[in-house]
Amino acid sequence: MSKLPVVVGLNSIDKPGVPAEHALFAAGAMAPVAHAMATQRLAQKQAARALSNGALTMGLAMRLWDPVVWNEWMQLQAAVVKRLQMQAQDWKQGCAILAEDYAQIRQANTMSKLMEKHCNLMSQSAVLLTNQATNLVALMENIDVDYGYWASQKVGRA
Repeated sequence: MSKLPVVVGLNSIDKPGVPAEHALFAAGAMAPVAHAMATQRLAQKQAARALSNGALTMGLAMRLWDPVVWNEWMQLQAAVVKRLQMQAQDWKQGCAILAEDYAQIRQANTMSKLMEKHCNLMSQSAVLLTNQATNLVALMENIDVDYGYWASQKVGRA
């Protein structure tokens, strides 16, 4: 009888239609390996999309002076700028809230209240940074997918 709380075998990985990291997550003990595998899979997917977009960009070079292509390209750029402006506005608002909360720290009248306010400020900062990083990565992924789709439509029509 094993003293381990979970079975540490790799036989469950061979299930068809199930990514290998999902089976490893279920095992629990192999979670770090599964995290590494998920990261590798996503990085490979991102690299493949970047290579595909690079090839599509080379195909668009022949249509560089087409006014329709330029107009649509500028619309894509404007959409990206708008999203970045919205993210910058969210950042400024979040920082303003943090500054207000920081100014209220001196109102603490006990050490426990002071610690509570400091920890609250740190957790709010972490949430703000997490949201900003997540939104930026989501925007980058969105740009890659949208550009790839748009470029494939333009290259396909040429």
